[in-house]
Amino acid sequence: MIFDLSKFLTEGLIDSVNNGLIPSDLATVYAGNYLVKSLITQTQVTQVSDAIIAYKTAQAEATAKASKEAQEVAKRSDSSLAAQVSATVDHSSVK
Repeated sequence: MIFDLSKFLTEGLIDSVNNGLIPSDLATVYAGNYLVKSLITQTQVTQVSDAIIAYKTAQAEATAKASKEAQEVAKRSDSSLAAQVSATVDHSSVK
């Protein structure tokens, strides 16, 4: 079996970004350095770049989803609290 350094470096950068081991900006710098040193090809730099874009998109979508869920929970809590306050006011005003 032959060791493929360019494949190893490319996959390592992609996996490192996806696992949060290195920031995407640093992976971009590494990919550029590897390209300049002819350790990876332009196609592989594009693969790294595409993976970074996909990672950032997934992170943004996850953040937006979490924010939306938090807003929905807050709305339910507010309406539940309002109902409790309303019920308390109704009960205390009837004497």
